[in-house]
Amino acid sequence: MGDDLGDLASTQCTLNHRGLSDDERSENALLRSRIDEQSHLIMILKQRSDEAMQTADSLNKRNTLLEDESEQISNNLTVQMRRYDVLESRFNDLASNHRQMIEVSLLHTSF
Repeated sequence: MGDDLGDLASTQCTLNHRGLSDDERSENALLRSRIDEQSHLIMILKQRSDEAMQTADSLNKRNTLLEDESEQISNNLTVQMRRYDVLESRFNDLASNHRQMIEVSLLHTSF
């Protein structure tokens, strides 16, 4: 159907051109050529815009995933730091108890 419309427009242009001078025909052809060129450039720009939008959407999704992963890692780090603090406290308690046992042992062996 699009080709039929193109053929019809071409036929109408041919009929319209019969009443035009050579200068008017060449000017008309030049204008049509410019319109076709601009149409082509607009299509290229739209395609680039669509590609840029797809890239931006992809990067936004990737950024969201990375933010979520960063939050999970941060939460995991907080949990690990708490575990470290608990283990350090227990180790210090054990070291203190060990020193006290040595002191008690030394006191008993010296009697």
